[in-house]
Amino acid sequence: MLSVVIPALNSASTISYTLSSIFSNGFPRNLYEVLVIDNGSSDSTVQIARKYPAEVHHCSERGIGTARNLGIRMAKGDLVCFTDSDCVVERDWLRKINDFFVQNPGADGVGGPVLPYFNDQNKIQKLTGELFVEDQGYPREIRKLEFGSLRDMIFGSNSAYKKEALVSAGLYSEPGGSNLELNWRLMRRSRNLFFNPSIRSRHIFPWSLEGVLKQQFRWGSQLTHMRRVNGLDEGKVREVGLISYFLVRRLLSLLMLKNLDKRMLHFAQLASYSIGLVYGYGM
Repeated sequence: MLSVVIPALNSASTISYTLSSIFSNGFPRNLYEVLVIDNGSSDSTVQIARKYPAEVHHCSERGIGTARNLGIRMAKGDLVCFTDSDCVVERDWLRKINDFFVQNPGADGVGGPVLPYFNDQNKIQKLTGELFVEDQGYPREIRKLEFGSLRDMIFGSNSAYKKEALVSAGLYSEPGGSNLELNWRLMRRSRNLFFNPSIRSRHIFPWSLEGVLKQQFRWGSQLTHMRRVNGLDEGKVREVGLISYFLVRRLLSLLMLKNLDKRMLHFAQLASYSIGLVYGYGM
């Protein structure tokens, strides 16, 4: 059995997209379960989730790591799959995850690209999705993840692990639940993680500039913190120098009139991400 864990917090506007995509996967219904872990929603997230054949559980302590860990503990399956309540998985998502583990019995985890969901999106969401994919540079072939590498990392919104591997590694960190930190911890324990470009989900990005910048700041601060925790800190002086270099390059690119809105948004994203990187030194 596969167990799909979906942490949710005030996701009334998106969670129906998520659950509809999972239950239309075409994978045998008796071979998977879906667990929605509500993290204290004050909107109609729970009521909407209960319209689907999913188990809805409440996690009183805030934090995506805490919610995911509750889902792992309650999961009946040997494989635990993760997506988020603002994501849409592709129709063959469950089958491809299952087939990968059948064909690669030595694998402990797998994930794939998170792509933009373009249906009914405003301009900020559309441009953010395009920039996100451009920045990731996803591999085009199956790759084994390497400790410390960001090139082929797997995301919490599109990943699956053997439950035994998660339990042995101590589950997600709480409350933050960084997937990058979990992956590096698993690899330190000689666990085999893979990136598979054919296992895909689509993310509904924040609709406002404020939401986008908060997301970038959080990612930047988490990355610096993870580097420090794992002894991969390159030094403050070099980091600040690289930040300044890329910001100046992006600022100069604004002088080009082509795709000016997209370039301005990218500069704002990089600035917020870079501030987060610096802030992470104090975490």
